[in-house]
Amino acid sequence: MLPFYGRRLSRKTKKFSSYDLENFEFFFNEINFNETKKKLVKSCQNVNLEIGFGKGENLIFQSQIKKKDIFLAIDPFISGGLKLKKNIEIFKISNIFFSNVSFSQFFEIVGDVNFKKIFILFPDPWPKKKHKKRRLINEEFVKNLDKITIRHSEILIATDDECYSNQILKSFSKQNFFKLLLKTMDNQIFEDYKIYPTKYFRKAKKEKRRINLFIYQK
Repeated sequence: MLPFYGRRLSRKTKKFSSYDLENFEFFFNEINFNETKKKLVKSCQNVNLEIGFGKGENLIFQSQIKKKDIFLAIDPFISGGLKLKKNIEIFKISNIFFSNVSFSQFFEIVGDVNFKKIFILFPDPWPKKKHKKRRLINEEFVKNLDKITIRHSEILIATDDECYSNQILKSFSKQNFFKLLLKTMDNQIFEDYKIYPTKYFRKAKKEKRRINLFIYQK
C-alpha cells in the first residue's frame, strides 16, 4: 500500500503541542489500538470511519447527529488532530476515536473491525502527472475497503478534481465489491445526506468548481 506523502505538522503548530495527543483518551496509535478495539466491541454500536478528516468538521457534525454511533477517524496531519482534540473537549464528545496514522498503517492494525459507513471527503488529488500514483483511491484501496466493511455498508466520496473522479469510477468499476448508488454534482445532496460542508467543499463552491459526490454500497 502507498506510504503517506506530505507534511504532518503545519509550520504554525508548535512541535511540542503534538505530544498533547499521545495521552488524550480518544487518541490511538499502532501500539494502543487494541485498547480502542475493546471499547468498540463492548459498545455493540455501529462503527463508522472517516479517512482524512482534516479539521474534523464533518466528524464533529456526524458524532452529534448520530450519538449512538461510534466514529473512528484517521489523518496523518497532526495539526488537524490537535484542532479535533480541542473540539472534542469543547463539545464533550465521547463517540470519536482518532489517530494520525495513514490508511496503510491503519489497515494493518484494524483487524476484524467492520465499518457501516466510510467518509472520504476531498482526498488529496495530487494533480501533477508524476504524483498521481500517490492518490489514496485505486484498485488496491477498493479491495481493502471490502475487507473492512459489511453488507449494506456505504462509502461516501467527494472530490472536485475531474481526473480523480474518473479514477475513482474506474477503480470501483473494476471490482465487484460495491455498487454505485449515486453519482451527482448536485450540492444539495450534501445536505440531504447530512454531510457537513467542509472547508474544501466551501472553497470549491466559491471557486465554482464542480463537486462530484459518489455513494457506493456493498
